[in-house]
Amino acid sequence: MSKRITIKDIAKMSGVGVGTVSRVLNGGSVKPETRKVVMNAIKKLGYTPNVSARRLAGGKTMSILVLTPEIRTEFHWRLLESIDKTLDALDYQTVIYPVISQNRYNRLFNSNLFYEFDGVILCTLTYKKMFKKTPDFPVLILEDCEDKHDCVFLDNYYGGVLAAETLLERNIRNLYALYYDETSPLLSNENIIKRLEGFKDRLKEEDISFETDQLINADFFYGRPHERIIQILKTVERPGIFATTDNFAMNVLETAATLGKVPGKDFFIVGYDNQTWTERLELTTIKQPIEEMGEMASKLIVERIKNPELPVRHVKFQPSILRRKSA
Repeated sequence: MSKRITIKDIAKMSGVGVGTVSRVLNGGSVKPETRKVVMNAIKKLGYTPNVSARRLAGGKTMSILVLTPEIRTEFHWRLLESIDKTLDALDYQTVIYPVISQNRYNRLFNSNLFYEFDGVILCTLTYKKMFKKTPDFPVLILEDCEDKHDCVFLDNYYGGVLAAETLLERNIRNLYALYYDETSPLLSNENIIKRLEGFKDRLKEEDISFETDQLINADFFYGRPHERIIQILKTVERPGIFATTDNFAMNVLETAATLGKVPGKDFFIVGYDNQTWTERLELTTIKQPIEEMGEMASKLIVERIKNPELPVRHVKFQPSILRRKSA
């Protein structure tokens, strides 16, 4: 059996002390030329650090765990790409763990996995559903917020207000909204609800009622929801539709095409997210600064790891409207 390489071996090959090697491994202050020599020795010797031992000893693993729901949409992969790019530039490794079932949740919380990392980014998962007690490691909450933790989130209520105002500008009074109910016990559609609240409150300011039958659950876009959209497009004059995600808007546009209905003429629709395909289909949509939010979340968690005594930071981003042909 070959001898396990230790930091003493690296120090000997590099001609430096063990403390210098430790600072290189933990991201401490080291002259660039010294760091280069040590990293070359690490590469030549094939050294692999024992992250658990380093974590227990109070060192840094230079890696961050990102907890996500199932990655089904462009929103999530763009957000994760931004996080990974930013953390990489800060010399941190990104490890993604999708919490897609109760079994995976139990496996995560019944293990010591959290302690293999310097910090955790909770990405679009609900804090109160994920953590039953306050964690004793750095946590950054992305697209949710709690008083005791750093948070990066979007003003989804204002996004709903923008959607309503955009449709009202066209003097549209027959208004509808597409949303979904979250059935997973680990997830929440709180952000969707906030978008709807902003939308309905803005209509209320104009004395426009919004009844239950104007709200369409489009989680699975077939059967009754699909038939309802067909009925609206066929029978309602100049309907205005707020799709609380661009994916729902895509389904409406596809259905309208089969009926020969033209967006921006026969009906008006506003989406939410600004996915890359929306420009090609000329969909008016609420833009989320996805990449900027991922970058900010990454920087805040690293700052928290390096300085645990920092005051709690809550960073709220504002959505904006991208006006295109559909509204």
